[in-house]
Amino acid sequence: MSKKKAYVIGTNVSNSLSPAIFQYWFEKHNIDGKYGYIEIKEKDFDKEIKLILKEENLVGLNITIPYKEKIIPHIAPNDIGIIGLDIHAGRIGAVNYINKTSLIGGWHGHNSDYLGFEMSIKPFEKKTDINTAIVIGYGGAAKAIIYSLYKKGKKIKLFNRNYKKISNLGIDMPY
Repeated sequence: MSKKKAYVIGTNVSNSLSPAIFQYWFEKHNIDGKYGYIEIKEKDFDKEIKLILKEENLVGLNITIPYKEKIIPHIAPNDIGIIGLDIHAGRIGAVNYINKTSLIGGWHGHNSDYLGFEMSIKPFEKKTDINTAIVIGYGGAAKAIIYSLYKKGKKIKLFNRNYKKISNLGIDMPY
């Protein structure tokens, strides 16, 4: 089998440390793989991602700004009608990594941003009784933070430049 491939995709990813970190990890664990980055201009995303997802030996992608939401139609539903999102990515509405799986016959989207947020605030949770959080913005990462806060029963004050984007959220209703 040829070398496995994985990439981080987004705009301005040429300075990302992900390729160096993952390539080191591949070598340390004797994985015959290559991890790189692919810069995609927003106007070219739909065309480019279709080509990338067909690359031979591609096993996964890390998804970053601004494509965490835009990737979803390209992975769900797959050819046999199975939704290719894990439960958290589906509820959040954003994906930060995808992997190829034979289980559903295609790409599967995940969101680990909410876990990163939960782990980052864990040391402070017992030290405060604050019940309200302010979230500024409503991109893919903000959606993951909101999801995590709702799971914890927190009240959320959401601020965004585009009111239309957040006006129909039902912000008082947990996921």
